[in-house]
Amino acid sequence: MNTRQIFGSLACGAVLLTGVAGCSDEPAEKPQTSSSGDSDKANGDTNAGTAPADLLKLGVEQGQAGNLDAAKTTFEKVLAAEADNKFAWFNLGFIAQSRNQPDEAVTNYDKALAADGNYKPALFNKAIALEGKAPTTSIDIYRKVVSIDNKSSTAYLRLGILLSQTGDDSKARDAFKAAIRLDKGLTSAVPAKYRPTPTPTTRSSAPAGR
Repeated sequence: MNTRQIFGSLACGAVLLTGVAGCSDEPAEKPQTSSSGDSDKANGDTNAGTAPADLLKLGVEQGQAGNLDAAKTTFEKVLAAEADNKFAWFNLGFIAQSRNQPDEAVTNYDKALAADGNYKPALFNKAIALEGKAPTTSIDIYRKVVSIDNKSSTAYLRLGILLSQTGDDSKARDAFKAAIRLDKGLTSAVPAKYRPTPTPTTRSSAPAGR
């Protein structure tokens, strides 16, 4: 089983993780379930290993199977053994955010960040959760994300959107420019006024006939 198990996506590729930090730059999507993983484990096989690493894997499998209640319980067992396990806290935050519980999600992401202040997946998803409630804080977090990873195109995109809402057109334009430079597929998500003007193509004239 791969140590990085993608369960769903919340903006910067929120993932249920077993031990490897990861954060893709895919646009926001609804969480998706996966058919991978053993069904007995996904439903809470009592013979599954109880070491934190084994429990993390089990929790991911349960999440992939759509059994979020069981996954939540499993990640809580990880924390009973390792209170500062950033992956377990992140996964609990992901589950809460998937269930539209932003306050609980932020609390869990903060616990992950207490263990690792530069943990990009928790930073990114915390910023998303705070966009509506605390946009200034969200802007600061996105700036930290791109300082950690200057290739995080979706972070630049969301940063640009928030900056444009504050009226800071110059900095918003810079953020959108960075997003598009890194991923031209994000161009359609950029407000029209900030999109680069297409460069007209010139055609060479054919020689005039005599």
